[in-house]
This record gives sequence, C-alpha cells and structure tokens, in this order.
Amino acid sequence: MVSKLEKIFRGMIYILPGVLFFSYQPLIHFGTSESMNFEISLPLIWLVLFDVLVIWLMGQKKMLFRGFSKKWMWLLLPIWLSLSVLWSLNALRGILVVGIVWLLYLAIDGIISLRELFKKESLKVKFWKAFFGSSLLICAWCWIQCVLDLVGVPREYSLMCAGCTYSMFGFPHPDGFAIEPQFMGNLLLAPTIVVGWLMLRSRPRPAGPFAFGNSRPKGRAPRAAGANSRAAALRNAASLKHYTILFFVFTATLFLTFSRGAIYALLVATLVMMIWQIVQTKKWRWLSIGLVIVLSFLFTLNIQGIMAQVSRTDDTYFTGISKVINHLSLGVIDLGINDSGDVGATDGSTEAVFDGYVAESTDTRLELSESAFRVWRQDFSTVMFGVGLGGAGQALYVNGLSSAPKEIVQNQYVSILLETGMVGAALCVLTLILMVRTFWQSPLRVVLIGLLIAYGVSLLFFSGLPNALHIYLLPVVIYAIGLRKKLVS
Repeated sequence: MVSKLEKIFRGMIYILPGVLFFSYQPLIHFGTSESMNFEISLPLIWLVLFDVLVIWLMGQKKMLFRGFSKKWMWLLLPIWLSLSVLWSLNALRGILVVGIVWLLYLAIDGIISLRELFKKESLKVKFWKAFFGSSLLICAWCWIQCVLDLVGVPREYSLMCAGCTYSMFGFPHPDGFAIEPQFMGNLLLAPTIVVGWLMLRSRPRPAGPFAFGNSRPKGRAPRAAGANSRAAALRNAASLKHYTILFFVFTATLFLTFSRGAIYALLVATLVMMIWQIVQTKKWRWLSIGLVIVLSFLFTLNIQGIMAQVSRTDDTYFTGISKVINHLSLGVIDLGINDSGDVGATDGSTEAVFDGYVAESTDTRLELSESAFRVWRQDFSTVMFGVGLGGAGQALYVNGLSSAPKEIVQNQYVSILLETGMVGAALCVLTLILMVRTFWQSPLRVVLIGLLIAYGVSLLFFSGLPNALHIYLLPVVIYAIGLRKKLVS
C-alpha cells in the first residue's frame, strides 16, 4: 500500500519542473548587505521541503545511511567546500552556499534511493506530461511578455527585467519568471534537448521510459498482428508530430530569449548528440533535428524583425534582423544596416540603446575572469586552496579589481578555481567523471550526456553554484525516472 508520504514524494517530483521556472519571481526578500542579497525563491523552498520529506521517508525505510561506504567519493567535493568556508573572505555567503550544496546532495540521494516509487509506467508518464506541459506554458508566457512590452504594459506587471524591454534592441527578449533572459534560456535547455531526442527516437513500436500510451489496458484481448502494427504506426506518427511541434516551440522560445550562452549551449550539445547518433546508428535522419533548429531560428528571427518594426523605436524590420545576427555572431557578421538612423521612423519614436553586438557584455565577463585568475595566482596557498567558498567577490574587491563586493565571476569554472583552489577544481573533475560513468549506464545516456554538455557550456557564461538548481536536479530526475532496471512494470 502506498503511504501518504510516498504520494507527497511523487507529487513533489511532478511539480519540480514547473517550480524550477519560478527561479526569481516571486521572491521573498529578507534584506541586503554590501556583499550579498538575502533572498529565497520557490525552488529553494521546494528543496528544503523535499529534503525534509526525504529524511522522513528514508528514515522509515531504514535507508538513510545505507550504502554510505560506496558514496564516499561523491562526498569529497561537498566536504571540501564545507572546509573552505573556514578561510573564506565572506564566511556568511560561504555558509549559505554550502548549505544549499548539502541540500542538493541530500535531494539527489533521495531521488536515486527512492526511485522504486516510480517503477510503474503510468507514474513516469505523469512526470513527462508535467515536464513538457510546464515547459509549454512558460514558453507561452515568454511570448505573452513580448506582446505586453510592445503594447506598453509597465514592467511591474509584465515582469520584464530592465534590460529586457524593446528599448534595448528595438525588440523585447523575455525572461519569464527568471532573473534575466540568459537564465530563462538555460531553463529551457533540458526540455528542448529531451524532446529533440524523443522526436528522433519515435519508432513503430516505441518502448522504454518515454513510451507514452503504448500499453494495452488490462482485460482487453490482444488484436491481430496487422491491426497492432497499423495502430503502432499511427501512434508513432502522432507522437512524432507532437514531439516535433514541441521541439520547434521550445527552440523558437529559446532563440527569443536572445541569450547567447543558452543558444550556444544548445547548438553544441545538439551537434554532439547528432554526430554521436549518426556514428552509432549510421542513420542520417538525425540531421532532421538540425533542420528544425534552423527553421525555428528563421521563424524567431522574422518575429524579432516584426517586433522591431512595430515597437516605438526608429528600428525597422531589417535593422531588427541585422541586430540579432550581429549580436549572436559576436559582431562577426554585420549586414551594414544597423545605422539606418531614422529610416522608417515616426513621430515620437526613440532610438534603441544598442545597435547590434554588445561588446561590453563579453568584455566584462572576460575582465572578471582575468581578474579572478590574477587573484588566484597571488600565492601558493591561494593556488592550492583558494580564497574560500563565497569569497570571490570580496577577493576581487579588496584587490581593487571590482567596484563592489557583490560582484561575482561570470564563469563557474573560474569561480570554483578562485574560491576552492586546485584541490576543489580536481574534486569537481572527479565528481563530473563519476556523473558521466553513472549516466553512461542509463538507456538515456545520449540525453543525459547532452544535458551535461549543454550545462557545461552555459556555465562558461555565469556562476550557478548556489541558485541554478535545475542544472543539478533535472539530470538526476531524468536518470532516475528513465532507468530500466527495476523500473519497468
């Protein structure tokens, strides 16, 4: 008999994909200091409640410390992060960050250890419907945000960030309920990659963890082989259509966020997955995923041009398109029509803040990384042990390399190196190796490795250790829900 706690556990997993999208709105603000903001979001509230539930359930099942001896290598990184707080230049921030790290480790252990609660196929189907359904709803909200901004709805109602409105480029780029478009784009990576894989894996007789609706109801006699074959073909065609539509919508919305980090991450991960599968299967139909990406880009590009034309700036359809291409290509491709001035301008129109590639964004990230390397190389102890978890901003500030202690290194790898030293970096590599080795055993290894690559690329553009919970939770949930061993009913 399923207990109420087990039902709550499943419910918490079902709502996780939707909750993760609310990473910044709504937000509970407790105050601020010179070095950090004290805030809590819905995903963090979910994480705390989920861990309480995990402790309770695993305690009941006497699983709380089971297999501890086999997990010791996984625990080396959080133990080192905890120790590094002792010499951190910002101990309070370090304590809060390491607290979240331990909460994540407990949640991950709970998801893997209690995966038997999802052994029935119908329960897995519910998760995937919630996963794709919530992603589709957030995509709809992103497009609605753009419309609201274009018609002049104030930001406090549209929830657009100050740098997201049409006044920046001539067209809006949405941030959903995230802190910025880059984060919104990053949140869309998982559903986009998963549904892209599904689109290409549709078969006449679908099987495995993603086989939606292909089980025969109990008590119903099996049909003739020919009827079964025709029914399977029809289900496959319908699934392929639905997956293709979802992949197009997710990819188009990701392009709409105008986030170079998320877009580059998707392209790199998709390219690796395509090459991998073509080599493995010798089937070139995997190139169709690239075709859908191109079509979704062209669709969004035209929409951005139209939004530039109708916005209250002096931009036109062609200047809007030119800005998109110039910005995404890091200024390499210049169509030469960004300086059209008042072409197509009307009375009351204004000039957009940016006319294409924003070099300052890239330069700032590179300068912060250079400054972090400079501080890291100061002495042997910093090289080996770092400045302590949470201390990167303070270290840059006291060395005169940033304007405020709140500044963070916009590169997760450089940030880890500065805060935890060579020891911490080596333990991160060890953890990554353990993850790849674990995911490799899954029938979904193509998806999981693709996600690791996508998130790995995206972390070159921002630091996500304390707040990008989706990066750490979603691959584990997909791995646990999709496992075949002991999970096929």
